[in-house]
Amino acid sequence: MHPSAHRSKSPAGRLAAAWLTTAAAAAAAAAAAAALLVLAGCSSGLNRPVTSVDAAVDSDGVQRVKIRLHSFYFEPNRVVVRVGKPVELELHNHSLLIPHNLTIAHESIAVSKGVGRKRTHRVRFTPSKPGEYPFHCDVGSHSDKGMTGTLVVVP
Repeated sequence: MHPSAHRSKSPAGRLAAAWLTTAAAAAAAAAAAAALLVLAGCSSGLNRPVTSVDAAVDSDGVQRVKIRLHSFYFEPNRVVVRVGKPVELELHNHSLLIPHNLTIAHESIAVSKGVGRKRTHRVRFTPSKPGEYPFHCDVGSHSDKGMTGTLVVVP
């Protein structure tokens, strides 16, 4: 062991060391909080641009669309499908901390599928009438934060 390791620090040295330790801990806590917000995907869906996808019919006759669920928006937030053809939505929740769902509550299309954190689920339905059907996340106040979209069913 080095001889200076046995010497005690002066009061000013101990105070400076304590301040540096406290400052380093505060900086580490701030960095961790910022990283947590980024990882949680905290952002609003309000005023986001419309991102649209037109579903193509696969060789098995199913219209498959991947929708990414973020906090608090869908990507894409506008999905165009054909009437009378089965639709399969693959819902992938990108959030590490927050569960989401996709809900369409209409007499022609009634769908609600929850998706846990960092999980993927599929939901299938066949639209029977052309029209525009709003969808949203009904977890907490997510739809108020802009987690909404539109399913457009065309002839």
